[in-house]
Amino acid sequence: MILNIYGYQDSGKTITVEKLVKKLVQKGYKVASVKHSNTDDEIDEEGKDTWRHWRAGSDPVVLSTKKGTVFFIHSGSSSYEIIDGLKCSHDPDVIILEGFKDSDIHPKISVGDIKPRKGTVMSNPDLAALVGYVEKEVAFERLIKRLPMLDCGKCGMDCNSLARAIVEGSRRMKDCREMPSRGVEILVGGKRMATGTFVSEIVDDTIRGMLGSLKGYEPDKDVEIRLRANKQASKRSASKK
Repeated sequence: MILNIYGYQDSGKTITVEKLVKKLVQKGYKVASVKHSNTDDEIDEEGKDTWRHWRAGSDPVVLSTKKGTVFFIHSGSSSYEIIDGLKCSHDPDVIILEGFKDSDIHPKISVGDIKPRKGTVMSNPDLAALVGYVEKEVAFERLIKRLPMLDCGKCGMDCNSLARAIVEGSRRMKDCREMPSRGVEILVGGKRMATGTFVSEIVDDTIRGMLGSLKGYEPDKDVEIRLRANKQASKRSASKK
């Protein structure tokens, strides 16, 4: 999940982030954080080797040392670009933003006496309440990845509502009528198809049965099969209309 913590200067934002990160890491979560600054102070000092690389035309420039790795990108990056990069490179459970108070897409926590901005879900919460909120949101996101996201309504609600209900303990995963009984996922044109128990078991048994005759097949390994679009069949179908 992504959480934005904001407030005026010296309001306690960094202390809040520090305590939250420490507690989440203790609980086994993988956490990344991003600090926003309104100042234009030069991060890469003039005359340093990395500065000379940049002046020669390199951008970004990466500094690698025994203590860590630093990326110098000499242009402003939006929170979305930074988040996408973190997701691709490290896939954290939680990304905490500090100071992006005008970002309106991620849930926000206000600290101090600042007037809450749009999207603020909590103001000056204690650590226990903040950790509890984050844990519920992470659990929700993990459930969303498991549910088929078809919004078929067979369980009496859409997938987002069912995931929330499962997190709250009022519903169970088995209430989803379209959950495949096995690890079968069928995508057509990038869109997930409804499989359910019956279809998923037939597909799993049939495919694995055929693969069993192939040299090199290992039953305990994941299987991925791609069918490319049949352009000739599409043309014949179009001509009949």
